[in-house]
This record gives sequence, C-alpha cells and structure tokens, in this order.
Amino acid sequence: MAVVKANAYGHGLVPAARILLRAGVDRLAVATLAEGLELRAAAVDAPILVLGYTPPWLAQLAVQQAITVTVFDREVAHSLEEAATALDRPATVQVKVNTGMNRLGLPAPRVPEFIDQLRGLRHLLVEGIFTHFATADLADKEFAWAQFTRFTDLLQCLQSAGLRPRFAHAANSAAMLTMPATYLDLVRCGIALYGLHPDDVETRLPVGFQPALRWKAVVAQVAQIQPGESVSYGREFVATQPMTIAVLPVGYADGFPRRPYHWGHVLIHGHPAPILGRVCMDQSIVDVTAFAPAGRPVRQGDEVILLGPQGAAGLSAEAIAERLHTNNYDVVSRILDRVPRMVVNERLPGDHQR
Repeated sequence: MAVVKANAYGHGLVPAARILLRAGVDRLAVATLAEGLELRAAAVDAPILVLGYTPPWLAQLAVQQAITVTVFDREVAHSLEEAATALDRPATVQVKVNTGMNRLGLPAPRVPEFIDQLRGLRHLLVEGIFTHFATADLADKEFAWAQFTRFTDLLQCLQSAGLRPRFAHAANSAAMLTMPATYLDLVRCGIALYGLHPDDVETRLPVGFQPALRWKAVVAQVAQIQPGESVSYGREFVATQPMTIAVLPVGYADGFPRRPYHWGHVLIHGHPAPILGRVCMDQSIVDVTAFAPAGRPVRQGDEVILLGPQGAAGLSAEAIAERLHTNNYDVVSRILDRVPRMVVNERLPGDHQR
C-alpha cells in the first residue's frame, strides 16, 4: 500500500499515484476523502484507503466512489451502512486500532465487540484492521515492539472468534526497513517511496535511494542596490555596501517559509545565494553580489534550486529541515498546490523504450 497523502508528500498526488501503480503497488492510502476523490476524478481505479477521519455526512460520496473508510466508532459506520443501503452497494471499511500512538483508533480490548457489531450491518464489508507505530523510526524499538505485540495478540483473539478481517497491517516505512516481522498482510510505505529517510539519524534508507523531488525556480530580475537601501517588507535588511540582488518568483504562498525560520539560502550556478530580508507571499530576494566577480554573473532566467542537487552542490530536505527546526516530511509536504509539478523521468525497470 503506497501512502500518497498530503499531495504525495508534496510530490503531486495524481502523477505519483500513477507511477507507483505502474511500479507494482496494489493499493493506495490517503489522509482524507477529498484526496481519494481527486484520485477517482483522475480515473485512478485502484483500491484506496482513507487513513484519517471521514465525517458521517461524506459517507455517500465514499460509497459512490468505492473508497475504503477507516472506522473506529459506530456513528461513521452506521452512516456508511445507511448510504450503502440507499445506493444498494457495499461500503468497505477498515478498523483502526490504538496500540499506543493515542491518536485515532479504538483501544484493542474494545475491538472484538466492535467488529462483531459491524458484521451485523448488511451492506458493510470489514476488509481490514490496522495500527500505527509511534517510534518505529527510532533506534530504540522497545515501544514499537510492545505496540506490535498488543496488535498481534488482538489478531489472535479475532482469529479465534472468527472475526479477523482479510488484511491486517502495521508496518510503515521505518518498520519496513528495520522490523520485517511486522509486515503481516500488507505494508504501508510512505516517506521512503520518495527517497527520503524516515529519520535522518536513526533510520536511514539503504545506499542507492535517491530523493525523487527537485524544487526549482528561475531568476525574475537582477538589480543593484546602494548602501542605506533596504530589501523587502519592514526594512529588515539594509545594505552596508553596493550589492547585486536577484528576485525569485517564489514565496510563502508556495510553501517557501517566511518565519520564524526560512531556507537560509538557495543555489544558483551551484553556489549558495543567501536570502535577504523577509520572504514575501509571492517573491523572495537573494544576494548574488559575489557571483559576477567570481565569473558567474547571474541573469534573468537562470535556474535556481530550492531543493535538490545542482552541479556538485545540493540542498537536501534533511539539511533544510535542520535549518527550519522540523523534519523532511514537513519540508516537502508544505510545497503548495500552485507550484507546478512536472514528471521529468518516470522510467521504471523494464521500461527500455520509455
């Protein structure tokens, strides 16, 4: 099961889903019904699981589009049953179990009775049951193994009672890499699919994985400023010497953060260009004063790298995350929808002609 939530972690929901399905994944997972509906509108017909909460008033849409909904209470389940009855077609659900994450989910001791009740609903198909690890990306797996034990004990109980659903799953990217005993009936791979480490220190990808995403901009304008002139809103940067600046058409409305921390610098011609002043909604300004004397004058239209490699240099999601005091998941998933996505190489093993 390929996790493509949050616009495929910022990579583009529909193109990522199509490439992953071509690569051989069986199912897709999203966070919201809206994401699932976007895939269906793009003619993606693979099984889709909504991992998050689906409000009862959206039950009819979920059933109409054959999207599997996560349930952990009676209200949503009964809404799905009503919608399925009215449409005369099944509603497919999976049960979320809270084994220690204490986010969404039903406590394990309550699950057998809950599934038994769901089995009594004529149009409801309980196809799966799953849990989520809180610490699988850490080197210390004690808590993760405790969660897994709670989950497998529950599965044995359900099996004995004839209530175990077809699919049981627990393994995310980190568990896939470090806890193969947790694979069960399927695995939910997310961040690793995009070539990003589940944890940059404690759970890194094997050698050979490459980040899938490069975020680019172009130079919109090059200008000169004199001592005493300021840059951007609030005059937070004031020049103390003659400077050359470049304006970039990217800002916080694209997911290029403004505060409390910003990227620090971007890459032009394979060298860092520091960000000056405040990042604006649609534009940013960088210092390129040193480029011309070094024989690398910056011109309108030059490529700017916000994320990814350029020549021998690079800006990794992990390095940016350290600067922003966050993680690589946040860095890539914050790239907003108005930034165009372009698939530049979707060649897969065996695609010799593509």
